[in-house]
Amino acid sequence: MDRRTFSALAGAAGLMAASGADAQPVTTSPVLGVGGQGKFLHVYATPDGESHIEQVAISDTAGPIPVTGMRARNYRPSEVTWHQTPAKQFVINTTGWLETELSDGTRRRIGPGDLVFLEDVTGKGHVTRLQGDGVTCLFIAVPPDFDVTAWAKGG
Repeated sequence: MDRRTFSALAGAAGLMAASGADAQPVTTSPVLGVGGQGKFLHVYATPDGESHIEQVAISDTAGPIPVTGMRARNYRPSEVTWHQTPAKQFVINTTGWLETELSDGTRRRIGPGDLVFLEDVTGKGHVTRLQGDGVTCLFIAVPPDFDVTAWAKGG
């Protein structure tokens, strides 16, 4: 999938927006902005097992993403448990709102059109809480050796 196709998918996700309310104090800011530099949220684990989140800018020179598979999934409110991502993957939230909590105590609200790269395949992981009736996400798998930081910086 080339960068334009990926950007188009992300833009389409934003157009499929739904709104929701949030009772928790969390960080909220647009991740993918129209007319601005692309950004994504990066969820990762440090060697001590703690999970963290950071916002990363995507360089205009970022190359193609080596996609190994894609799937869409609908989530409905269910039991909240700590978990790790099963593999490195991009996630585009297409509808609904959720809150993610990291083991370092950070909470972040994720909305329609937000792009997240999950890389906490080890450690304590994260909790995902749905805000409202449900969420639909598009998962984009990448190879295990994909370096998202190097990709975002471009060449």
